[in-house]
Amino acid sequence: MKTETRLKFNAFLDAIGRANGVRDVSQKFSVAPGVERVIRDQLSESSDFLKLINIEPVTEGSGEKLGLGVGSPIASRTDTKSEEREPQELEPGEPDLYVCQQTNFDTTTRYTTVDALAASPDFQARMRKAVMHRIALDRIMIGWNGENAARKTNRATYPLLQDVNVGWLEKVRLNKPTALMGYQSDGQSDGEDITVGEGGQYPNLDSLVFECMGSLLDPWNVGAQDLIVILGRELWVKHGLSLYSAANNAATELNALNLLYANQLIGGLRPVLVPFVPPRGLVVTSFDNLSIYYQSGGMRRAIIDNPKRDRVEEYFSSNDAYVVEDYGKFAGVRSTAIKLKSASGEWV
Repeated sequence: MKTETRLKFNAFLDAIGRANGVRDVSQKFSVAPGVERVIRDQLSESSDFLKLINIEPVTEGSGEKLGLGVGSPIASRTDTKSEEREPQELEPGEPDLYVCQQTNFDTTTRYTTVDALAASPDFQARMRKAVMHRIALDRIMIGWNGENAARKTNRATYPLLQDVNVGWLEKVRLNKPTALMGYQSDGQSDGEDITVGEGGQYPNLDSLVFECMGSLLDPWNVGAQDLIVILGRELWVKHGLSLYSAANNAATELNALNLLYANQLIGGLRPVLVPFVPPRGLVVTSFDNLSIYYQSGGMRRAIIDNPKRDRVEEYFSSNDAYVVEDYGKFAGVRSTAIKLKSASGEWV
């Protein structure tokens, strides 16, 4: 590390220490509450998708989900001559526990990279951004692909972080499999194919989306104005959905974290391409029906300058849980069940 880089880097470490009330940031410390909120905001700001869903602090590591935005109809009438009026809970939902799992987001940065960043006047901001960018990507990836929380994870076997935490699709499969076409009531695959395209069970995506809305959503959610249809990239490309011109001109790196919208509607809903959704994934829900809870006071951090490896090591962990607030406002399809017609006319 160059001398001028060292001066900037030490100032960076001092700033983190002062913000968290610690002298030595190389020793593991609890992130201060105010800094937790800043990190939450920085993660949300780094991704269009994370801006739109709920990123909520919870005091306990496990408990009943918050039920944000959940609610069935409340209008009623009672004959008070014979019985009392009974108020309706605004946020009933199904009983559902969340469990915050420790998730480690540990990174290394080579001295040569730190030297390059130090040439910029906003060195500290760029150091923070690099880590926040990767954490945001991983959180989204876990949300759409997470299947379990293994004691020891294996990225070689599970490159989409399937073993880091239980994501949204898996939460629905476990707790309300009837909200997903292609599953039996016990959450196991029904083994049936769902053909989409000319000559198939569903001639187009519109008909499949209509089926999901009409058959799987609670009746009072079918007409919700905030519903969207989230698509995997293969369904998007296969059905020729074009993007808004602004999205077409966006940088590739930016697209990795951003949402892409289509020019046309599907089943009357706005189609959205979200990072890391399974290639043939299809979900009808609203952004605010998806949540990531993090345990307040559960963030831990340490930054170590390791000259033995010519690098800076940052150890950061957060206790996280992925939550679907209202299963009655979530409908989808088992992505491996969807079959599309190939150029040779076969369903694959």
